[in-house]
This record gives sequence, C-alpha cells and structure tokens, in this order.
Amino acid sequence: MQNDLHEANRLSWNAATVAHNSHKGDQAAFFRNGGSTLYPEEIELLGDLTGLDLLHLQCNSGQDSLSLARLGAKVTGVDISDEAIAFATRLSSESGVEATFERADLFHWFDEAKTYGLAFDRVFASYGTICWLSDLGPWARGIASVLKPGGRFAFIEFHPFAMVFDEKWSPRYAYAPKEPISESGVGDYVAASGTGLAPDGYEQGVVDFHNPHPSFEFNWGIADVVQALIAAGLQIERLKEYPYANGWAGFEGMRDSGDGRMLPPETMPSIPLMYASAAEKPKRMTSAPAGSRPETVIRPYRAEDRDQLAAIWLSASRIGHPFLGEERLLTQLEMVRDTYLPMADNWVAEVDGRPAGFIGLIDSFVGGLFVDPEIHGAGIGRGLIEHAATRLGHLDVSVYADNASAVEFYRRRGFVETGRQETDDEGLPFAVIHMARAF
Repeated sequence: MQNDLHEANRLSWNAATVAHNSHKGDQAAFFRNGGSTLYPEEIELLGDLTGLDLLHLQCNSGQDSLSLARLGAKVTGVDISDEAIAFATRLSSESGVEATFERADLFHWFDEAKTYGLAFDRVFASYGTICWLSDLGPWARGIASVLKPGGRFAFIEFHPFAMVFDEKWSPRYAYAPKEPISESGVGDYVAASGTGLAPDGYEQGVVDFHNPHPSFEFNWGIADVVQALIAAGLQIERLKEYPYANGWAGFEGMRDSGDGRMLPPETMPSIPLMYASAAEKPKRMTSAPAGSRPETVIRPYRAEDRDQLAAIWLSASRIGHPFLGEERLLTQLEMVRDTYLPMADNWVAEVDGRPAGFIGLIDSFVGGLFVDPEIHGAGIGRGLIEHAATRLGHLDVSVYADNASAVEFYRRRGFVETGRQETDDEGLPFAVIHMARAF
C-alpha cells in the first residue's frame, strides 16, 4: 500500500468535497422528503436489504449510504476524507435517516474491523472508488474478512476501457497501467455533470474550482478486480457491462438518454462505460490448494495476540457454530478474550508474521482449535494438533455434533469417540461428542 499517495488523495478529496456539495442544495430536505440517489442497477445488485447489516466502502458524503438506509439496511459508511465524513454525519442527523460514518483509510479500517470481529450481510462500493486504491489484494481480502458466510459484495464502477480516453475522447492512457497516474487534483465533476449528479436540482455553488492538492489514480482492469475477488475466496455470481454511465458526464458531448444515463455523442459507436459485479462469500470455505499452503511457525501465545486470536475465534465460530446464533457468539467472544485465552496453554500458528490460528490446551484437553477461515485447508489445524500431540502424548477434545467438519477433522487425525452428551456445558440442546487420541 502506498500510504503517501493515499494521504495526498485525502487532502485532495477534502478540498473537492466542499465544491461538490455546494452544487446540491438542501440535501437534508431532499432525504426528509423521501429522496434517493440510487440507480436501479445498484438496487438490483444488492437485493432486499430489510434488516441487513451493510458496509458502504468509500461512501463519500453519505448520500448513497442514506439512500441504502431508507431501504431498510443498517448502514456503516467508511471514507478517507475528513470533509466527506463530517458532511455525511451532519446529513444523517439533519435528515433523520440513521447511519454510522467512520473516517479511515480503507485498508487500516479493514485491519481494525478484523480485530473486533465486525461482520456484514452486504458490502457495497460504487462509481470512482477503486481508482483511489494502490492495491486490490488487501481490498478484496478485507471485503472477504468482513462478509458473513453467504454474504454478498455488490460493486458497480466506471469501465476501465473508458479510462483510456481523455475528456475529448482521444486515446491517452494505457489500459490498466501498472504505475499511478498523477493528476492536478480531484476536479469538480459535479459541476461538469450538472443535474446528473444533483438530483434535487443543480445550484451554481463554487465557480471555477481549482484543487490546491494533487491526486494520484490507480486504474485497474476488470481482470484485476475479478482475480482479486477470486483470490480472496469469493465466488463471482455476476459480471455485466453497460453502454452508459450513471450520472457522470466525464467526456465532451455526452447526452442523457433518460433517468441520468449518460451516453457518448451520437457520432461515436457504443462502448462500455460502466460495469457491475456481484460476489458471494461461501457459507463454508473450500480447502486451499496444496501448492499454495503457507509456511507456518508455531510459537507460544503472547499477551498482544489476544485481540487477533479472539477475532479468529469469532470468524471461525460463525462458520463452524452458526446454530448458536450471533448474539450468543458475541457473548462467548468476551469470555474467550477475557477469561479463556489468559488461562489456557495457548500455541499460535503464525503465517507471514501474523497469527493464522491457535490451539488452547488445559492439561491434555483441547479447549479450542481455531483457524482463520481465509486460509482454511492450508494444514494449519493439523500442524497445531501434531505439535500438541508431540508435547503431551495424549489429547482429549469435545466437539459439537452439528459441526460435522470438525468431527471429521478429528477423526482423520486419529481421534475416536469416547462418549456423547445431549446438551452442551451451558445446558443448551446441542449434542457434544467426546473424543480422544492416544500416541
């Protein structure tokens, strides 16, 4: 990640956001009167949002975030711009449409979200977002890490083929260049697009805006985006191209075909100006290919591991123990972090300097074995079991019967069933299988 360029873009966006919102009039009144800034393509991608937790990436000044909230979602918006988040927070308060907004560089926010085990049913990003990101790997992995199993990422963006042209439709830029493109600053594209990006009526606002801060763009190809999502473990469900751009008149002579859909001049052939993708996080992660298995170091637990291991526990438990329900898992998370981790004999599997899984032992009893779902199937769980067995010579474990994959994992490691009880330790009606392995 190129932090210095992200920081430069933050300053450029702070300046541009003031100009953009100066053209949009009384936006709080617009939302109080039932207004929405969403287009049909976005609503179709997202599906029914009633009661769902939704993360809006690079939410800008929050207009789309509030529109999503009006559809029934519980929305969290994240953006790097201080000015944008301050405006979005005011707009939410003044319009009476509830949403939460957080200012952060997106990559840093993903790290925090993973630490605290945040999870969402939908993740959404739209229009002019990924060109401000210096690396799509952490972006896609971050999305996968905060999606609940079965959750969907909905993405709509301006087509990278259109980014080959300058504003006069002359070919100027390479397709998906490897190096960032330096610009004089984020421009006043709202002024250039007029009513297309000011649905409640365009106002003159700031005139002849000049951004004092330069900006840097990273133009990614469609293959870059799709491959990053696939590598993060997401399943592509949909990929579609459109011969128009919603709201944005970024080139000379563009014409409105109706409802804000902007087309090239009639003298030009049809070209793709926008594309959309939808991807789902599998309800159960598949095994990693043998050739991609990472090198793992197993070491003793350190106090500073606590929050990261608690986050791994929650992510893995959501997949292995969904029958317990989210509320109970969050209650157990506090006990794991504050009680069980400090008291157990914990060993941590570390990959690339970061915890990827752990085993918690109480004498020879396996109190817990959890692996980050993002690298499930890479041999980390097996390595932790063999490490414990080498040290102790005998292991016992209790596994929820409904967690069939865990039961099968231990059987393959040589564990045999020694007993069964029909309720768990809290008296809940979930059967538990007791197993043991002697060496």
